[in-house]
Amino acid sequence: MQVGKSVAKEMPFTGDLLGIDIGSVSIHGALVDGQGQILQTECEFHHGNLAGSLRKVLNRFDLARVKAIACTSGTPAIVATDARYDDRICVMEAIQRRHGHAGAILTVGGERFSLVTFDEAGTYLGCKTNTSCAAGTGSFLDQQARRLNLPGSETLAALALENSAPFPQIASRCAVFAKTDLIHAQQEGFPLEAICDGLCAGLARNIVDILFAGTHPCEPVIFVGGVSRNRSVVNHLEALLGIKLVVDPLGSFYGAIGAALNSLADDVMCDGDKAFRAVDDLFRPKAEENTYFHPPLRLVLSDYPDFSGIERYEENVGAADDRASVEVDLYEEFPSPGEYAVFLGIDVGSTSTKAVLASPSGAVLAGFYTRTAGQPVAATQRILAALESLASRKFLSLSILGAGTTGSGRKFIGKIIGADLVVDEITAHARAAVELRPDADTIIEIGGQDSKFTTLKNGAVTFSVMNHVCAAGTGSFIEEQAQRLGCPLSDYATRTENRRAPITSDRCTVFMERDINHHLNAGYGIDEALAAALHAIVENYLSKVAVEASIGKTILFQGATAKNRALVAAFEQRLGRPIHVSKFCHLTGAWGGALMMADAKMVRSRFRGFGLHRLRIPIASEVCGLCNNRCKITVADVEGEKVAFGFLCGRDYEGDQFVDNNRSGFDLLRERRRIFGPPRRRKPADRPTIGLPAALHMADELPLWQGFFARLGIRTVTSEGYRNGGIREGKRLARAEFCAPIAALHGHVRWLLPRCDYVFVPFSLERKTAEKEVRRQYCYYTQYAPALLRAALRPDDAARILAPLVHYLYPQFYVKAQLYRTLASIRPGIGFFDVAGAYDKAVAAHGAVCAKWRRLYRETVEKTEGVHVVLLGRPYTVFSEEMNKGIPGILGALGIKAFYQDMLDADGQSVGAIEPLLKEIHWHHAAKILAAAAVVARTRGAYPVFLTSFKCSPDSFIIDYFRKIMEAHAKPYLILQLDEHDSRVGYETRIEAAIRTFRNHEATLPGPEEPAEPLQGDTALGTLRSFAQTALEGLLNALPRERKAEPCTAILTPTCAEPLEGKTLILPNWDAITSRLITANLKSAGIDARSLPETDQAIRKSLRMNTGQCIPIHIIAQEFIDYIEEQGLDPARCALWMARGTIACNIRLYPYHIKTILEAYGRGMEKASVYTGNLSMADISLKLPLGNYLAYMFGGLVRRLGCRIRPYERVKGKTDHAIRTSVGLLEEAFLGRCSKEEAVREVVSLFAAIPREPDGRSQRPKVAIFGDLYARDNDTINQNLIRFIEEQGGEVITTPYTTYAKMIAGPYMRKWLIEGHYLSVLSGGAILAAAAPLEKVYYRYFQKILREPEPEFDENPEEILAPYGLRIEHTGESMDNILKVHYIRKYHPDVALFVQTSPAFCCPSLVTEAMAGKIEAVTGVPVVSITYDGAGGFRNDAIIPYLKHPHRRAQAPLRRVTV
Repeated sequence: MQVGKSVAKEMPFTGDLLGIDIGSVSIHGALVDGQGQILQTECEFHHGNLAGSLRKVLNRFDLARVKAIACTSGTPAIVATDARYDDRICVMEAIQRRHGHAGAILTVGGERFSLVTFDEAGTYLGCKTNTSCAAGTGSFLDQQARRLNLPGSETLAALALENSAPFPQIASRCAVFAKTDLIHAQQEGFPLEAICDGLCAGLARNIVDILFAGTHPCEPVIFVGGVSRNRSVVNHLEALLGIKLVVDPLGSFYGAIGAALNSLADDVMCDGDKAFRAVDDLFRPKAEENTYFHPPLRLVLSDYPDFSGIERYEENVGAADDRASVEVDLYEEFPSPGEYAVFLGIDVGSTSTKAVLASPSGAVLAGFYTRTAGQPVAATQRILAALESLASRKFLSLSILGAGTTGSGRKFIGKIIGADLVVDEITAHARAAVELRPDADTIIEIGGQDSKFTTLKNGAVTFSVMNHVCAAGTGSFIEEQAQRLGCPLSDYATRTENRRAPITSDRCTVFMERDINHHLNAGYGIDEALAAALHAIVENYLSKVAVEASIGKTILFQGATAKNRALVAAFEQRLGRPIHVSKFCHLTGAWGGALMMADAKMVRSRFRGFGLHRLRIPIASEVCGLCNNRCKITVADVEGEKVAFGFLCGRDYEGDQFVDNNRSGFDLLRERRRIFGPPRRRKPADRPTIGLPAALHMADELPLWQGFFARLGIRTVTSEGYRNGGIREGKRLARAEFCAPIAALHGHVRWLLPRCDYVFVPFSLERKTAEKEVRRQYCYYTQYAPALLRAALRPDDAARILAPLVHYLYPQFYVKAQLYRTLASIRPGIGFFDVAGAYDKAVAAHGAVCAKWRRLYRETVEKTEGVHVVLLGRPYTVFSEEMNKGIPGILGALGIKAFYQDMLDADGQSVGAIEPLLKEIHWHHAAKILAAAAVVARTRGAYPVFLTSFKCSPDSFIIDYFRKIMEAHAKPYLILQLDEHDSRVGYETRIEAAIRTFRNHEATLPGPEEPAEPLQGDTALGTLRSFAQTALEGLLNALPRERKAEPCTAILTPTCAEPLEGKTLILPNWDAITSRLITANLKSAGIDARSLPETDQAIRKSLRMNTGQCIPIHIIAQEFIDYIEEQGLDPARCALWMARGTIACNIRLYPYHIKTILEAYGRGMEKASVYTGNLSMADISLKLPLGNYLAYMFGGLVRRLGCRIRPYERVKGKTDHAIRTSVGLLEEAFLGRCSKEEAVREVVSLFAAIPREPDGRSQRPKVAIFGDLYARDNDTINQNLIRFIEEQGGEVITTPYTTYAKMIAGPYMRKWLIEGHYLSVLSGGAILAAAAPLEKVYYRYFQKILREPEPEFDENPEEILAPYGLRIEHTGESMDNILKVHYIRKYHPDVALFVQTSPAFCCPSLVTEAMAGKIEAVTGVPVVSITYDGAGGFRNDAIIPYLKHPHRRAQAPLRRVTV
C-alpha cells in the first residue's frame, strides 16, 4: 500500500537523504534533497513482516541517489542505517521545517500517543504520553474495526462521518472496556455508523482526558501520526478542545521526514561517501540466537475430534459477504421429508451467534454459526433464514417444541424471538458438558468476549467464575493477532503446531501486543509470535480466571477457540493433563439451552417463527425519564409490537410508571438511606456552606460529618445526587491514571465547588487500634487525597479545600483541635468546646446508628429462607450508584437479599485461622473485607460477592487471600471488577451464574449447620497462619538482649521471621553494587549469603504471575526460584531476605505474597522460606548494622563517582573498569581481608587516575534521578537509565542510600515516637550516631573527586512539605520524594531535569506523578515520570527532548488552549 506518495522532482544528483520510521503497524519512508525539500514518501503496513515490508518500501526508492539513510529510534535494530534519531526530535524537526513553529504537537500513532508542549517563546516544556495500559491509539481503532468486521480503521472513520444520530459512550481508555461497551452498544441496537462515531468520540475523549488534563497548551496545535487522517477523531478533538487543529496530509510521515532532515543537518554520509546499491545493505545480521521459553506445541495426552459432520455448506443471506454468511453443519440424517419436532437453542455472543437444532432426546441434528458483527438482531435473522432454508432444502416441516437463548445478547434477542428459556451461558455450557461427559468436573470456556471457569460435581455446577473486566486473552484476541499478522484464522493452528515460543506478557491485550511487536523486532518469526500469543492466553486464563488448584481430572475445553488445536496443546502442556474437546465445542452454549428445554419436556413454544428473518426490525435507543435511573433502553419494533430491553426496574414499555422489580423484599441502598439519613439539625447560618463529597473515604462517614456540622449550625451540601459523570469528570481533572474511586472524588469535588464556599476533605491516614503492632491504614491514595485535589485544582479553588487531620494515631483531643483550627479560620467566633461537643455527639450518634444497622442484618436474615449475598468491598464502591453498576438491584431482581459487610458483627466473632493474617494486613478496608469474608465463609446461607475497582492495588493482594479463605471452606464466591463503563450486561451474566452456583451449593449441604470451630488445622489456611504467626512471634521477641557487642549495637533488637541456622540467605538485587557489599558483610558474619542475578528473561517470566500488584514482588520471587533451580540448591535450606515494611505501602505484604507465589509454583519451592527483617540486619547479628550502613554508603558513592566522571572520560570504558575493580576491592574489605579505609583510598585513586575533560570545558546538563529505589538503581528494570542519559549528553546525579536515610530520619523518628516504636527510634538513632564519625573519615576521600560538601538535612520538614499540601505524619515514597527533590535542588542548584523512576502498579509513584506539576512550580525544574512495566518497549526516550531540543523563539503570537 502506498500512502501520500509525492511527485519526484527532477534535479541533478547531489545525494539525497532517506528517512525511515518503523512503527507498530506500518513503515514510512521519506526522501529529501540537499535543501530539505521532500521528494518522495512511501508507506506500507507490515503485519509483523518487517523485513519483507521494508524491502517493498525501499524498492520504491532509487537508492542509487541516496547519500545516507537515517531512521527513528523506534525502528528495530535489524535495520542498519547511518544515523538514528529520537522519534520526538524527528517530528519536531519536520514541523519546524513545514510549519515554522508550534504551540503543541499532538501525536497519535499505532501504540502511543503524546502531547509535546512549548511556551510562547518556543521553548520545549515537556511531553505527556499515554500510560502503558492506555489503549486509545491507532491500533485500538484497528482492533475495533476488526471486531466490527470492517476492512480497517479507514472504513470505520468513513462510517463515523456518516453518523447523525446519538452515539453510544464507549470507553477507549482500555481495549477490553471498549470491547465490553462495544458489544453492549451492539446489543442495544445502535446502528453501525453510530457505534463507529462513538469509538472515534471515545478515542478523542481519552486523548483529551490523559494528555490535556491540567495542561493549557499554546496554539497552533499540530496533529500528526496515522490517526490524524481520521477526520471523525479530528472533529471530536476540535469540539472537545474548542480549537482548530492543524492537520498535514503528510503528518504520518513526520518521523521519517524528520530523520532525513536531522541527517541533513548533521551532514551524515554512508561509509566511504558511497550511495547504497542494494536493499540488503540495510539489514544487519542478528547478533545472537533467539532464546525460547516454551517447548514445541504438540498434543500428546489428548484426543482431538474431527469437526466435520455428514454435510457442511454456507448459506449466504442478503449480501454475499462474510457478515451475511452462515455456516451450516448437519450431524444427523433427516431420513425422509416430513415433520420434525425439535428444540432450538441460540447463543448470541459478542463476536459470533450460534444455533443448534436438537431432537426431543437432545441429540444435535444441525449447527449454525455466523458473525454477530455488531448486529445481534441481523445475526439472529440470518440464523433463522438458514434454518428456513435447511427446511426447504430437505423438505422438512420443523415444529419448534421450545426456543431458548443464551449468551451476552440473550435477553434482548429472547424478547424478540419469543424465547421460552433465557439462560446464562455458564449454566448452558455446564448442561452440555455433562451430556458429553457425565464425569466432567472442569470446564474451560473461552469465547470471543468472555472466559469462564466452571467446576462441577455430580452434574451440578459447584463453582463458576468469569474473566474480570480487564482480563484479556479471549477468542477475539486470537483472531485479532491472526489478522494483524496476516495469518488466516483457519491456518493459525497449523502454523503454530510444533513451534517453540518466547515468553510473552499475559496481563492485557496491550501488553500482549507490545510483547509480540517486541519479539518481531528482535527477529522472531511470525509463527513463533503467534505461538507465544497462545501461551500468553493460557497463562492469562490460569492466573486471572481459573482457580488452578480446583482444576479436576476430566477437563472439557468449550467455545470456538477450542477448535484451535495448538491452543489445546498449550493448555495440555501447561496442565500436564488430557484436555477433552467435543466436535460440538463451538455450539455447546446453544446446545445446552436446547438440552435444558428437553429436560423440561417442553411441548408448546412462544417462538415467533422463522419468518422473523423477512421482517425489517427497526432498532431505536431511548432514555426512560420516569425516575433518576435514566435507563438507556433499546426498543425493537416487531410487526408493530414494541419490544424493549434495558429497564432497571420492572416496568414494561407500555407502562408509564416506575415498577420496583426487587423481588427479594430487602433494598440495601434504600435501607441504608433510611437508617443513616441526615440528622435533625438546628437552623443553619447563612454562611459558610460546606460541601461534603459522597466519594472515597468521605462516602462512609458522610452521616457522621453531616451530624457534626448540623450540631454546629453550619449548612452543608453533599454530592449524593451527583450520580453520573463523576468518574469521567474526575479523570479529566486528576493528574495521573488513578483508580475510579479517586477519579470520582476529583469529579465530586469539582461538582461541589460552585455550590458551596468550602469543600471538606479531611486527611485520613490511619485508624488507631487497641494493639500497638496492629496497623489499620487507609489506602495510599486516600492518605494523599487532599493534597492530590489541591495539586489538580486552580489555586483559588485549592484554597477552599478544608483538610484537617481526623484519622491518625493521635488522641481525640488532637482531632478536635484540628477541627477547631480549621473552622475558626472560616467562621470567626466559633468556640473550641462547641466543636469538641459537636464532634463527641456526632461520633456517639453515628455509633448508635451503626449498631442499629447491624441489628437489621440479624433480624432480616432470621426471616430469610434460602441463600443471601453479603457484598464485600469498600463502602465507597458498594454504596455509590455510579460505582456499583446497579449490582444490588440486579441481585434484588433475582429475588436475592443483598447485605453489606459492615452489617456483620465481624469484630465480635472469631475470625479463626486468619487472625494472624489480619494482624499482618495493615490496610483498614482490606482487613475489614477479609474479616467479613471469614464470617461469611462459616455462615450458613451467606455467600460473598466481592466488588473491587479496577486498578485497586490493595485489593489485588487481598483478592488472593479472599479466595483462599473461601476455598478452605469449599464455598463458592463471586468477584466483580468495576470501572468506568456503565453497561450492566456483563455483570448480570456473572451474577445469574453465581446465584445458581450458590443455590446448588446450599442444596448439597446437610441439615442445619452446627457452630463452626476455627479451622486451626485447615491446610489451605495453614500458610496464612504459619507465616503470619511466625512473624508475630518474632515481633514479641523483639526485646533488648544483654550481650557483648559494639557500643553502637548494644540496644538493637532482632525481629526474626524464620530461623536462619543452616540456610542460604538470598538477597534481592535492587542495586548491583550495594547488593554485593551487603552480601559480603553477611558472609563476614558467617551467613551463607547470595545476591540474586537480574535478567530481562526473569522479569518477563515474572509478569505471568502478576495480577495488578507492584511488579518487583514477582520479579524477586521469579529470580529466587530461578536461582535455586539453576544452582541446584535445596529449597528447604534457602531463605529469601525481605525488608519488613511499616510505612504506608504494599511492601508490608510482600513477604506473604511471595510465599504464596512459591507455594503455587510447587516443585519443592513451597519449602523455601521468606525471612523478614530490618534493613540494618541487627536481627541477624549485632555485628551487621554498622557494616551495612557503610555498604550502603560506599555503594552509593561508587555509583556517584561513576556518574561524575564517565561523561567526561577521555578513554571510553575507563570508568566502568574502575567501578568493577572498586567493587572487588570493597568486597574484600567487607569480607575482612583488608581494612575498609585502605580499600576506599585505593578506590578513590583508581577514579582519580582516569583522564577526563577539564572542569567547565564541556559541562553537561545535570539530570537527577529519584523515585522508587528498586527502579532507580536497578539497571535491568530501568533499561540502563544512567547510561542512556549519558549517551544523550547528560550528567546524572544520584543519591546514596545513606544520604537518603539521613534525609528522612527526622520525620520518621518522630512518627515512630507517635506510633510507640521506641525501640526503632533508639536503634535507628544509635546506628546514625555510630556511623557519623566513620562517615566523615571516609567521605573526605570521595570528596576529593566529587568536590561536593557533605549535605546537611537540618531544615524543618514540615516547611518543605507544606507547599505540596503534605503533612509530617505522611509516610511512603511520595512524601520521601518531596524531600529528595528539595535537597537535590538545594545542593545541586544547576540541576536541569528531574527523572522519577517507577515500577508499574506502584501507588506512591503514581501520587508523585500526579504532583509533578507542583514539583515543577515549586522547584523550577521539569519532571519526567517514567514507568517500567517489564514488558517490551523502551521507556527512557522521554528524556531526550529535554536534553536535545534547541530552544527556539516563536515566530507568531501564541494563544492558550483552555480545556
